Amino acid sequence: MEEGAMSKLNKESCVPLYQQLMEAIQNQILKGELKENDRIPTEIELSKQYDVSRITVRKAVELLVDEEILIKRQGIGTFVSQKKLFRNIDGFMGFTQSCLAVGKVAGAELISAELATASIVDIEELKIQEHEKIIRIVRVRTCDGIPVMLEENHFAVRFAYLFSHDLTGSLYQILAENGTIMNNGIKRIGICSANEIEAKHLGVALDKPMLYVKDISFDRQGNPVHNSKCVINPERYKMTIRVNA
Repeated sequence: MEEGAMSKLNKESCVPLYQQLMEAIQNQILKGELKENDRIPTEIELSKQYDVSRITVRKAVELLVDEEILIKRQGIGTFVSQKKLFRNIDGFMGFTQSCLAVGKVAGAELISAELATASIVDIEELKIQEHEKIIRIVRVRTCDGIPVMLEENHFAVRFAYLFSHDLTGSLYQILAENGTIMNNGIKRIGICSANEIEAKHLGVALDKPMLYVKDISFDRQGNPVHNSKCVINPERYKMTIRVNA
C-alpha cells in the first residue's frame, strides 16, 4: 500500500480514529488496492503510516477481524479475508445465485448421474410411489473453480429430462426452462466430519469439521421437486438465518 494514500486521518473529527482507520482499510479493499489473501502492514507499520497509536491500530484491526473482513494467521500476519459465499436462509437462493451475489462464477464437476432405488425418505419427501426409481445426481460445486461443497440431489423420475442436459451448470435454470420454477424449501443444518470421499473431492483434511445441510425444495405450486444433502467447507461458505418474532 502506498504510504501517502494511507496517512490522512482527521484528528479533529468526532469520528474516532480507530473507526477512521477501519474505513481507510476497507476503502483500500473496495478499490482493489488490497485484494483477497493480501497481507496488510504490521501494527507498527500502520501506526507510523497513519500517525496513530498502536492501541488504535490494534482496535481497528481486531474489529475488522471480528467482521471477517480481515483474518489473522498465527505467526504469519493479518490478511484480507476471502469472500465467503452467502446464503440468507430467510429467502430462497440457489448456489449459482449465491456466487453471483458476491461477484463470483459458479460451476460444477459432475461425479455421477443415474437412476437409483428410492429410499423410504425419498418416498416420503418426494411424494413418490414405493419401488419407484429416483434420479440421483452427485456433483462438486465450485466457486471460481474452487471446490466448496459435495452435493447429492434426488429427483422423481418425471424429471428424467435432466439427463439430456449439461449437468455442470445450474439445475434450477434447466428446471425453469422446462416449466418448473423453484419457490421455497426446508433446510436442516448440522455438523459432520469429512469422510474419505468428501476430503478427496473438496481438498480438505480427513475428519475436518464440515457443515451438513439437508434440503427439501418445492415449486411455486408447493410440489416437492428434489431433496438433497450437501457437505460444505465452512471456510468458504456462510449462512445467515433471520428469526422473526
